[in-house]
Amino acid sequence: MSSQDNDVMMVADDGPSQRQPKSLAKACTACRTKKIRCDAAKPECGNCVSQKRECIYRKETPRKRPTFNQIGKLQRDLATLKVFLLTLKRSGPEERQKLLNEAVDEDGAVNLLDSTADPTGEASSRKATSQPIGRGATTPIVSSDDELNIANFISVDDAGTTNSFGPSSALHNPARNDKGTPSSRQSTTTEHVKNELIANAALQRHLEHRLTRHTTIAGEPTELALHLLNLHWARQHHTFLLTYRPAVMRDLECSGPYCSAFMLNAIFACCSKFSPRPDVRDDPNDASSVGRRFFKRCDDLLSSDSLLTRPHISTIVGLVLLGSTYNARGETSKGWLYTGYALRMVYDLGLHLDPKQTTEDPEEIEIRRRVFWGAFVCDKLQSLYMGRPVAINLRDSQVSREFLDLYEEMEPFYPSALAAGSSSRLDENMGDAIPRHSVSTFQQLCLLSKIMTTIINRFYVVGATFSNAQIDLQKIEQALQQWRDKLPSELDSQPWLSTSTAVQTPNIMVLHNVYHSLIILVHRPFISDDHLRSTATSGRSWEQCTVAARCITSIASVYKSTYGLNGAPYVLAYTVYVACTVHVRNAASQSQTRDHLAMLKSSLECLDELCTANPGVAKPAKSIRRLIEANRLNLLAEITPHDQADMSFDLDTIQSTFSVADWSNTGSDMFHMGDFESFLYDYLAKQGIYKVHMIGSIKASEVGDLDNGGHNGVANTQISDFAGLSLGQRPNVVLLDAGTNDMGNYNDAGGVASRLTDLVGKAIMECPDTANIAAAIMTGRLIREEAVSLCKNYVLDSQSPLVKLLSP
Repeated sequence: MSSQDNDVMMVADDGPSQRQPKSLAKACTACRTKKIRCDAAKPECGNCVSQKRECIYRKETPRKRPTFNQIGKLQRDLATLKVFLLTLKRSGPEERQKLLNEAVDEDGAVNLLDSTADPTGEASSRKATSQPIGRGATTPIVSSDDELNIANFISVDDAGTTNSFGPSSALHNPARNDKGTPSSRQSTTTEHVKNELIANAALQRHLEHRLTRHTTIAGEPTELALHLLNLHWARQHHTFLLTYRPAVMRDLECSGPYCSAFMLNAIFACCSKFSPRPDVRDDPNDASSVGRRFFKRCDDLLSSDSLLTRPHISTIVGLVLLGSTYNARGETSKGWLYTGYALRMVYDLGLHLDPKQTTEDPEEIEIRRRVFWGAFVCDKLQSLYMGRPVAINLRDSQVSREFLDLYEEMEPFYPSALAAGSSSRLDENMGDAIPRHSVSTFQQLCLLSKIMTTIINRFYVVGATFSNAQIDLQKIEQALQQWRDKLPSELDSQPWLSTSTAVQTPNIMVLHNVYHSLIILVHRPFISDDHLRSTATSGRSWEQCTVAARCITSIASVYKSTYGLNGAPYVLAYTVYVACTVHVRNAASQSQTRDHLAMLKSSLECLDELCTANPGVAKPAKSIRRLIEANRLNLLAEITPHDQADMSFDLDTIQSTFSVADWSNTGSDMFHMGDFESFLYDYLAKQGIYKVHMIGSIKASEVGDLDNGGHNGVANTQISDFAGLSLGQRPNVVLLDAGTNDMGNYNDAGGVASRLTDLVGKAIMECPDTANIAAAIMTGRLIREEAVSLCKNYVLDSQSPLVKLLSP
């Protein structure tokens, strides 16, 4: 056996777990060091023999390259570190020190699970850092629309027909790769196309009257058919923009491709629930028979025309509309299957790929984009409603949200047409019409649906774990906050800020309720008794859920008072249900106030009204009632509105009872209402006064109302913005802990008085019959005496007799 054979044998005999090196060093150590040619002779090379030196051969494998897992781990660690640094930058001194202390354990090991939550131990850390790359911290929450090249996923057959067969398909035939349009020309073309589409939409709207010449439309008398179509254009259409009106109404008259008997009957079936006319019922005396013949006709057409095996855009639209309506009716299996058929057709027709790659027809591009995003949104809402996986993921779709026909964006909306029964207050105070903003509202809903996809895939799938979800929590929060910050002002809806706030269109109200429900769905898993529970209840997640639930109830109440809920969409019902799950928890908690019970009662009443048009809502409402019974809550308890004339407490007595005359001797620079607010809260509770809201700079309020526990480290201007939600609940008493922190931050005597004036004035204006108790304002090393004097004088000289200052 040769020397070389012995070398190989020794390597192989090192142990059963050792693998044979892929490559052994051919040159000896001396030649490799000098970087000279070695003849690799054994046992000694020629160079070493001539130089009379020891010749040594070492067995070495090539330097190992990092594995994909190692690269992925490094990327996740880097992303986590970046998030942690951003969190430190935004945090106050105390919170920053706490985060740093928690990031390094006693042994000096670094443990960065998530900068917004407490570490849950070494095991959780290992799970978080060993997760697959696809779910790592580097995965974007919302991907851009145009980041991938989709040309390889478009196939053209011998007849020139475009199909959706990817590069792995045996049916794939690559499309011709044309050169792109120059950017300057493309910009000009886009503006031209936009004007062309808007002009065509206006023209087609003027031509719709020609339909009255027909005796029947889709088997129904023309007058009834047009009535149902008008209901559709006024309601469902603006939520999902599935139906492109210029093409539908044009092709309805000329039997074109974008309008079919199946789609028309689907529209009739879905919007008949909004009609008060008896002729939409099979039995005029049976409300449950509304639209029954249209639903049956749709089933017959699907069968007789084999529509499920012949994908078409009009069939997709009809199936998506029916799927949503069946869910609202409580027929969830049928709704799930119909929507599933539609989503498969979306892929079959290639609607998930941007149509600019396959056509230059502006109308076709507009239609395909709208149908895709309408189906995308419905898919996500249905997945949330049923707790099932999504069918279209973010990476599977590369379609622009740029809609060029903006005719409906500024189209006037007449609220009185939707108001229930009596005249709405909008008609009384705001005039005849407001802009619809349909296109921009739908674009924002598309963005929310992309975030919704990530929430479902990270938090609400089988196999979701606390440690993995915790890593994604802050990124999803940031995505939601960015969406809110970038929302155009004309799409804003915060009815709790002021009684004179303009009422928005129904689709904008629904948009905001979807946003607030997503905040709850992001945080609810982290509450201790939910499916991603931690070792202790997350107060921050509870607080976020509570604030969002208040917002949902407030918006739903405004929707109810303005338009009524008999014709509201089931999406609104789902958001109210989500809010109820939080209201029940709060009402049943030890620190509950009647405020939460009142909101629960109001939300449940909304659900009951929503059952009229959406019978399927009865099941969620029943689930909430079971929770109420399990927690032994009494919704029949008398909740009377407060009245200033009947207040059973004396502010002067409170002012003298809770004296802080000795506070200045403690050496503290700041005075906080939180130092004795729990005693004041108990005192007021004994008087039967439960609606006490804290507004100010104490985050950890002791009054048992986390969502109104103040805001740490912010100035009066910011507090004034935050205060709107609390004031919107019409509290009996406002504990105003503000001014001191403001002076500490600004050190501006004149500015402090002005800012405090604005804040107290806001409370007086929005709640004129509410008592305002202000904290004492002390002179300290950070607060100049003249600032204290100005603030005291304002509070004491306030025109409202209900403003008192707790002061030495």
